[in-house]
Amino acid sequence: MNTSIPKSVLVVEDDFASRQYLQLLLKKLDYTFFVAETGEQAKELMSDKSVDIMLLDIALGPGISGLELGVAFKEENRFMDTPIVAVTAFSQDKLQTLEKAGFSDYMAKPYTIVQLKDMLDKHLS
Repeated sequence: MNTSIPKSVLVVEDDFASRQYLQLLLKKLDYTFFVAETGEQAKELMSDKSVDIMLLDIALGPGISGLELGVAFKEENRFMDTPIVAVTAFSQDKLQTLEKAGFSDYMAKPYTIVQLKDMLDKHLS
């Protein structure tokens, strides 16, 4: 019997289909998750919560970008050690910018459940 507490994930994704897909995969992997469509929603949602890892889309449309959101979270003491993964269709040459901004890793869209599980295992084990 697995008595371990499920790990929690913040998902910030503005695209409906991408958000649904990620939620489906996280359910299959037995993760608890919080979902926001915008950077502003994510900041409000996390005002009284903490998570084990954050999966942030970088291009969030109008408002706060995923990059700005990641930087803002890293400036908060309680999230300093929380892994933040950029989930984006941007090319890998943006990786250096993401690392400088405090992101832990990068996962390219589209991705599979195996790639997601490997990324989560890598940062949460």
